Amino acid sequence: MEKKGAIIIVLICMILVILAINFNVMDILKKTITGQASTTQTVSLNISVSSGNPFVYFITPVSAVTLTDAPNPTYLTINFSANDSDGAANLNNVTAAVNLTKATEALRMNSSCTVKDFSGNYANYSCNVTLWWFDGDGDWTIYANISDLNSNIAVNNTKTVTLNTLTGFVMSPSALTFGSLTPGTYNQTPTNYLLLNNTGNVDISSGNVQINATDLRGETTSSQALYAGNFSASPYTGGNIECNITASATQMVNKTFTGVANTILAAGNYTINDGTAQERVYLCLREIGGELSQQYYSTQNLGSWTVKIV
Repeated sequence: MEKKGAIIIVLICMILVILAINFNVMDILKKTITGQASTTQTVSLNISVSSGNPFVYFITPVSAVTLTDAPNPTYLTINFSANDSDGAANLNNVTAAVNLTKATEALRMNSSCTVKDFSGNYANYSCNVTLWWFDGDGDWTIYANISDLNSNIAVNNTKTVTLNTLTGFVMSPSALTFGSLTPGTYNQTPTNYLLLNNTGNVDISSGNVQINATDLRGETTSSQALYAGNFSASPYTGGNIECNITASATQMVNKTFTGVANTILAAGNYTINDGTAQERVYLCLREIGGELSQQYYSTQNLGSWTVKIV
């Protein structure tokens, strides 16, 4: 009996082993045959964590700027300070930058920034920005920024700088030349014209280019004159339009500043010489009196004409 019982126990163990093997094999076969995917996957992570981002905490206040007369630039220095809790050595100095912005105006960026000093977590930078005479007056926003070696960016735009109004112009030539004139004739124009260049940052609107004309007295017989009232000025030419005071031309008045209608001298870079910030003024001698004798008539007696902007 004991021997028979032992045999039964051995048979039961063999059956259990065979079943365990079969279930494992079936499970593998099932996954292989049916293509059932695994329900779990693994991924490795590698993250570098820095202790903090850079911060531009101070921009040195800048006094109001009066721009240099054209055609020269104005160099403005702006200083700012930054810190990084990882240490100033973690600041990427080559990314230090300053730019100035104002609506409708061109962006003005720094030409160079240098590290003035640094200690611990703090560093100071000095940046040069180039401005031009035609940059608009008013407040410009200062943007100071820098990145750290982890590509974190810090920006500060809490400060402004004021550009003062600059009004000015230059004009050429200094003399106008008429050909030979005959008494009793009309609508004679000089061989050249006045070219005005805006050298400031203020737009000069219509009528604010003014001419103070004087009578051109005879150099021999001063009682005779080409009267200022017989002259006209206009920004237009062709078909004697500069002579037509009932259309667009403006009649001059002796010893009186008179605005030339339709003259517009916008601010801009006149040095590109394509009409930007430029205006032409054409003159006309509308009548040469029949009573005039042959002689030279000039501004020698009553003084040169004066052109101004207001």
